[in-house]
Amino acid sequence: MKLFLKGCVAVAVATLFIFAPKSANAQFGVKGGVYLSNFSEVKSFNVKNNVGFQAGVAYKLKLWNAAIQPELLYVSRSANLEVCDKTPIGAEGGKYSLSYLQLPVSLQYGVNLVVARPFVQVVPYLNYALGKSADVKWNDINRLSGGIGLGAGVDVWKLQFNIRYNWDISKIGDGKEATSKLSYKEWQASKAKGFEFSLALFF
Repeated sequence: MKLFLKGCVAVAVATLFIFAPKSANAQFGVKGGVYLSNFSEVKSFNVKNNVGFQAGVAYKLKLWNAAIQPELLYVSRSANLEVCDKTPIGAEGGKYSLSYLQLPVSLQYGVNLVVARPFVQVVPYLNYALGKSADVKWNDINRLSGGIGLGAGVDVWKLQFNIRYNWDISKIGDGKEATSKLSYKEWQASKAKGFEFSLALFF
């Protein structure tokens, strides 16, 4: 896992600093969208998708039919935990949330159709936790985590429409204390996942 995270950082840093000078094939942009997030391996509650958001900046470098697009995003992810038959007596449901500074690197391959460029993408990403639910301790959170995304999009003029499914390879936390919602065993096993829908404007 540490090797994977270091690889994400290396790719992002190399892309940003080697290719950052402005060229005819490079564009800077701003990006925003919604994030439908969930958490895996939770057995004692019904877990419902919750709508979060993302916002940040992007840099796109076109390489023939391919493109490399590193981004720096603020991402809010959460899930709603609903009481069910398996919920322990006294446990309460509610909204469980985390916010991250996320560094994804979108590796794209598409076809230039003159008026549009549809593409598919593989997106390794790195997360650093910035915020959390009040009933969770920082010691129980993996502040640094990573994952992989798969998706598709289309470039039209200076706009980019994007959809990805992301899942964390890292677990949310490794603490040994239960929260008021999740037992420590579920907490240690859970991983974040979800869809993002975004729109970017490049200059």
